[in-house]
Amino acid sequence: MKINGVERDFPSGINALEACKMAGIYVPHFCYHPVLKVVGSCRMCKVEVVQGGRSRIEISCNLPICEGLEIWTNTQVVQKAQQMTLEFLLANHPLDCPICDDAGECELQNYYLEYGRHDSRLREPKNRKFKAKDIGRSIMLDSERCILCSRCVRFCAEVTKTNELGIFGMGSTERIDLTPGARLNNDYAGCVVDLCPVGALTDKDFRFKRRVWFLKSKNSICQGCARGCNVRIDFDENPFHGHKKTFQMRSHRTEATALQRIQRLKPRFNEAVNGYWMCDAGRYGYKATDSADRLKHSLIRRNDELVSTHLQDGVRIIASGLFDALKNGPTKAAIVVSPALTSEELFAIKVLFRDKLKLSNIDHRLPIDEEWYGDDLLRSPDPFPNRIGAEWIGLIPEAGGIDIKRLEEAVLSGKVDTLITFLVDPRILLSVAALNKLKRRYFILRDITEEMKPFVDAALPAAAWGEYDGLFTNFHCLTQRCEQALEPYGDARPVWKLVSDIAAALKKPLNLETHHNALKALNEGVQFYRGMTWDKVGSAGLMQDAVNAPVKQVG
Repeated sequence: MKINGVERDFPSGINALEACKMAGIYVPHFCYHPVLKVVGSCRMCKVEVVQGGRSRIEISCNLPICEGLEIWTNTQVVQKAQQMTLEFLLANHPLDCPICDDAGECELQNYYLEYGRHDSRLREPKNRKFKAKDIGRSIMLDSERCILCSRCVRFCAEVTKTNELGIFGMGSTERIDLTPGARLNNDYAGCVVDLCPVGALTDKDFRFKRRVWFLKSKNSICQGCARGCNVRIDFDENPFHGHKKTFQMRSHRTEATALQRIQRLKPRFNEAVNGYWMCDAGRYGYKATDSADRLKHSLIRRNDELVSTHLQDGVRIIASGLFDALKNGPTKAAIVVSPALTSEELFAIKVLFRDKLKLSNIDHRLPIDEEWYGDDLLRSPDPFPNRIGAEWIGLIPEAGGIDIKRLEEAVLSGKVDTLITFLVDPRILLSVAALNKLKRRYFILRDITEEMKPFVDAALPAAAWGEYDGLFTNFHCLTQRCEQALEPYGDARPVWKLVSDIAAALKKPLNLETHHNALKALNEGVQFYRGMTWDKVGSAGLMQDAVNAPVKQVG
């Protein structure tokens, strides 16, 4: 077929809009989405079709390609048709751009500047519809801004299959609204905001929070569960832009700090992992990075009081205590690690505590919260993002070692008197009696609550999500990159760095000065990560079975 006079080959079964996209030619559109049914309601994606010496205007999203088809996207007829479509779409659209959250990334706004540029000929008053309607836990609807593309309706009908939204009324009174008795509270409700091409659907969490042109972005992966959905972190570190306190999801334990650097998360397309979507638990999980209970500096117990101190003071206390514990044999200490750590961090722990200090009591198999659940769309029944990595690295007890299930008994009987945990609240492992019986209680944490502090002898601040680089392997054995967007808060450091500092204090150096060193050590020390360089993993991830074969990226 020909596009703009150039003959090209395309696979059968696609529409003209997708063919143009494959040819690098952009056709404006509102209602079309690659994974939703075609409805052709916006009429924006018009092209000129030439057949049999005659031409006509058609919408490209509903035009199947065929042998010999000829279309034009840049003729004056097409441009006039697109301009007329925009004029109708804008006829009743409110002039909300100065106060609309979508300003700066609104497709209607962008298309007007590129394809419209017409003066208003409307003399009649605009139709008035409801504004700022609360339709769910996290979503607001402004019906006046809606252009009836129906993406949100189709998402709820075809993807989540929960059918909370519908189109009601006729003619100029048509509107998107909740179906009777419904609320938009499904686990993927935030995706309708991503789909909305204008500012009709807005997120309460981001509403009136930041202008989008203030935001910087970084690609990363969600750490909410074992799937590892691809996301984009939008952040702003300028304290003079202020901070709006936003609603808290049930899983958010604490309020955000006065300066919240991460402003929102958006899903990033990866066909092999999450497609175009992400769940609300992951979308709003970023708040822990700047929560009020972040551990910013080392804590040590002095004269029965927990005091803040320099990072290296905390490192020396832990190294000294561990040295004393090991005088009575390596079985006296137990190490519990979270599968929320990166593979580089897990490997550093393994090298120090298993290979150099010969500890057998190391385990990562934490219990799963009874309230956590998976689904058939994206949410994994396993909430830990790197359990496969922990298993590949081998962080389980050696023969005769004590696992998490037997830790309480071992502490109460005196077999274990020293506990070190990494990103683990010890209260989920041990009773108060067992915690009080321990001689040494050392924790590497991202945050710390008041209720936990009585059981801490020393704590080191670990960098939170968004503050470090690292690899995670999801439950499909796809290894992906988590990328650093922000500098660590206070004295916080990536866990591999803290472990390296402890090792140096114990005269067992790991020589990990940079993330590159940590990744190289992982590559050389674990068979499943051999050959996985940062560049080879890339932004889409790398399957384990492709490591020693010609590298194939997934996504």
